[in-house]
Amino acid sequence: MNRIWQELFGTGIVVTSEDFGLRGDAPTHSALLDWLAVDFVESGWDVKRLVKTIVSSATYQQSSRIREELAERDPSNTLLARQSRFRLPAELIRDAALSVSGLLNTHVGGPSVRPPIPAGVLEVAYRAKWEESKGPDRYRRGIYTLVQRSVPYPQLANFDAPSSLASYSRRTTSTTPLQSLNLLNDPVFVEAAQALGARVIREAGPSTEARVQYAFETALGRPAAPDESQWLRDYFVGARAAAGSEAAAMTAAMSVLLNLDEFITRE
Repeated sequence: MNRIWQELFGTGIVVTSEDFGLRGDAPTHSALLDWLAVDFVESGWDVKRLVKTIVSSATYQQSSRIREELAERDPSNTLLARQSRFRLPAELIRDAALSVSGLLNTHVGGPSVRPPIPAGVLEVAYRAKWEESKGPDRYRRGIYTLVQRSVPYPQLANFDAPSSLASYSRRTTSTTPLQSLNLLNDPVFVEAAQALGARVIREAGPSTEARVQYAFETALGRPAAPDESQWLRDYFVGARAAAGSEAAAMTAAMSVLLNLDEFITRE
């Protein structure tokens, strides 16, 4: 129950999810943890029901905005007076880009796949081979990406996916320049931006404003604010003038959205 709570809220009811002993932290809401465990067993070990119970609760559906009256009293949100804000896990960042672009292959099960990796990665590895998957396998969910010790998949490594050499109960989160470079230049994210751009052109019509609003709602789940809309329209017009191609300009504009902190963050 603590691990599932940790996945949904970013932090477990017992923060030290790897240690429930005397050296670990005490649960912040022990009665809640006990109730979840008992209810889970009595429901027949139904994980789907458990997740539905948590995500439909008022606690989960709160805003993540920090309220002034709680900033000093509860800075770490121990009291669960607001929702947590945290970056998506490494696998889901890639999945999110493929999903909004319409490329994501949601097939369940099967062997591991080898998505595209940046040029030059194999040159620094010892006798490594990486034959890129073709067709729909190229866009399978991140959980199916082959784990190869000599060549860790760069995007997963950059966004703090744990090593395959040991077991981890929780992940650390870092912020590095490589992450921005990854979102800008990784073949997967370039292809996602291209596909999202084509989707916007196809489904939003010829109006630049309609395209901007459609892109925001598709990628971020909200309409663009007036200043955001104006900025992206100006960027698109400038990119189109420079590239001489509507498709290339739209790809550049969609890459901007896929690189936003808001896109890779669970609010």
